[in-house]
Amino acid sequence: MTLPLTPAMRQYVEIKSRYRDCILFFRMGDFYEMFFEDALRASRLLDIALTSRDKESNIPMCGVPHHARNAYLSKLIRQGCKVAICEQIEEPGQKGIFRREVSEVVTPGLVFSEECLDARGNNFLAAVRFVAPFACAALDATTGEFFHEACDTEEALADALFRIAPAEFVALEGEGNPTTSRGKRLLEGKLLTLLSPSAVAAFPAPPGIEGIPSADHPSWGVVRAALYYLFLHQPAALSEIGRVAEREGRRYLAMDETAVRTLEIFSTLSGERKGSLLWAVDRTRTPMGARMLRAWLAAPLQDVERIGERHDAVGELLEAHAIRKSLSTPFDAMGDLSRLASRLAQDRSGPRDVTALRDHLEGISAIKTALGEPYAKRLQSVKGLLGDHAAVVDRISSALADPPPPGYREGGVFRPGYDAQVDELTRLLTHGKEMLAEMEVRERQRTGIGGLKVGYNRVFGYYIEVTRAHIDKVPADYIRKQTLANAERFITPELKEFEGRVLRAQEGRAAREEELFLALRDSLKEILPAVYAAAGGIGELDVLLSFAELAAENGYGRPQVNGGREILIENGRHPVVEKILGKHAFVPNDCRLSPDGTRLAVLTGPNMAGKSTYIRQAALIVLLAHAGSFVPADRAEIGLVDRIFTRIGASDDLSRGESTFMVEMRETARILDGVTDRTLVVLDEVGRGTSTYDGLSIAWAVAEHLHDSPSRPKVLFATHFHELTDIVSTCANARNFHVAVREWQGEIIFLRRIDEGSASKSYGIQVARLAGLPASVVERARDILKNLESAEYNEDGLPTLAGARAAGGSANAQMELFSRRARKDEDAVLEQVRRCEPERLSPLDALMRLAEWKGRLEKGAT
Repeated sequence: MTLPLTPAMRQYVEIKSRYRDCILFFRMGDFYEMFFEDALRASRLLDIALTSRDKESNIPMCGVPHHARNAYLSKLIRQGCKVAICEQIEEPGQKGIFRREVSEVVTPGLVFSEECLDARGNNFLAAVRFVAPFACAALDATTGEFFHEACDTEEALADALFRIAPAEFVALEGEGNPTTSRGKRLLEGKLLTLLSPSAVAAFPAPPGIEGIPSADHPSWGVVRAALYYLFLHQPAALSEIGRVAEREGRRYLAMDETAVRTLEIFSTLSGERKGSLLWAVDRTRTPMGARMLRAWLAAPLQDVERIGERHDAVGELLEAHAIRKSLSTPFDAMGDLSRLASRLAQDRSGPRDVTALRDHLEGISAIKTALGEPYAKRLQSVKGLLGDHAAVVDRISSALADPPPPGYREGGVFRPGYDAQVDELTRLLTHGKEMLAEMEVRERQRTGIGGLKVGYNRVFGYYIEVTRAHIDKVPADYIRKQTLANAERFITPELKEFEGRVLRAQEGRAAREEELFLALRDSLKEILPAVYAAAGGIGELDVLLSFAELAAENGYGRPQVNGGREILIENGRHPVVEKILGKHAFVPNDCRLSPDGTRLAVLTGPNMAGKSTYIRQAALIVLLAHAGSFVPADRAEIGLVDRIFTRIGASDDLSRGESTFMVEMRETARILDGVTDRTLVVLDEVGRGTSTYDGLSIAWAVAEHLHDSPSRPKVLFATHFHELTDIVSTCANARNFHVAVREWQGEIIFLRRIDEGSASKSYGIQVARLAGLPASVVERARDILKNLESAEYNEDGLPTLAGARAAGGSANAQMELFSRRARKDEDAVLEQVRRCEPERLSPLDALMRLAEWKGRLEKGAT
């Protein structure tokens, strides 16, 4: 038998039916309660107790305190939930229950509470189209940022989405199913909402938004989907969207997910911010600057002129130490101007938000004064964006009390003299306190009760309190109001009349101040475009100032980014490793790559010697230069780079049945298919995920393919395959480099210096000996290595691995054929002599090897 629901539960069920995809926070007194399926789900996600509404109906229930709402909201949205906030909006009368309505719907991409947001990062809602033509739109409703991008492939779309890291996704029905594993991985753990195409098409886009693409543009649907979703859940936020910008991928240096992750641009491979490039270079002081720095690193420029303008600005600030110092104070005091403006646009601002806005606008004047008259074009532009806000600062200062209360219904919002009606009501309330004191004295004298008190509480209003010891002295005109354990409370006609006047004055002042504050808040909306422009200017100046501080602290130099195709770095350093070790502990190195010179640099050396650090630092220097920063190098001339590809490290994807080697080959295939004449490719240990011969063969073929590519990309190729160094004999624009190592008293010393030429040996067996492998195992390894190396070259002295290419080379060099054959045995013996470690040989072993070498030389001479 189904028990009937109470009126409150019927109200809950009715409201929940309109928000089926949300967890409903149902306000009941001091708690937000959840029932039925919502209670089961929320109790698990929030790790709170699950109870029941009553024993008879056994309705599941859980709840959270209203004052801790945002903390619990944050936990739910981080786990991909939507939450509908249902508030009590009126007091009940003699009959009935509270009227309740949903005041807002909070989703991972549409959340405005500071406790739920990262002040130094954006919170993007992404509308996506995973079918051709591919496109996405990203909207941060907390700052008003809104842009869209059309992409050629789903892989390019996945790259764009990975860089902006959306908190939530929406898509039209039929367009939200990615086909690639990378696209599917982006959606894992994220909320994806599918929208009706007809509903989105019928939605009238707000007329005040500039830049909405036409119906034949690939981004038309995603832009409208984002706006429609915003309209459904946070319609007030539409008012702050002024324009939607088009982001064209070809204008920025492209990096796919693999490059961003393995170069550790925003986080380390373990997911920590500390140790990332962003951590190493971030000197920003404002939330706007922190978000803009991340955006600049995610999308470095490909325009030589714009890059140069950023470098000019950084250079001017670097030279002007006094200006940097004077800017530090106003920047340290600057809050999140963008999000304050957003709150104002959405009618979320309270008195303290408005005074904070005033304080930050007032601080802009100090920033402009400190900046002076700059000569760099970007600094001049920034100064123009900052604007003049003296009038609005005066308007707010003349109106609001300092400090104001948190809410505008609490009284004391406005300064004396701002409004005559508020002043009159305030005087009545102030005088009322004096009247109460006089009444208390008068009543004590009249009744002879020395302990008589006149008081007030929010439940019973004003009262006269008399202790039980003096009850017999209470006059006849006292009317009993409340009985306590040791006292009685009364009211008199005079006190009743006074209470009415005070309550009317309180209500009147609260209503008047609310009216005045809402009018002031509405009037301030006219300055929002100027405030958003100023926020953008402060953010850009903060990033440029951060780059200048970084250069001053660490001795970074100005790179020359040009239209050529050469990369020249002198004494380059890894920005992250240098920060951890200190500048003087880091060994700098040069790097030179060009299509006509060294376009394939093969780097060898033992583990832990610094190969990966070197190739990563070259890529990071290129990235920083394109972002507008100075770079950790004495000199850097960088031809414009359109994309950085990386294949670094080992990782598997067991959830999709892909091994480490399969992931590696997929990434390598994407690189080979995507290079251009301006691409920088960074490869580390290609081929190590399979057998030695398979891996070596693949590594050789990949290196050879990149070298011979008509696009002539610039390639840094780090490897443990010592045999790969022989590729220089068949590839004219390949060069060998190695990490210098020295042996001293049986120990290996890593010099961290990159020298030309291949490593004399891999040091693998040496490292194994130092690690404690038994001597018999080490010696057996030497013998096996000797056998393997004996087959390293063909009869023409060319690397056997080169195959047909080596044969072709020998056919074109017949004049050298016989001399090479004559030198074959001599070269082999010399190589074994070079690799020999006499101190490790017994006298008998030494004699045996000497006899072997002598026999081979005599045989070669006959």
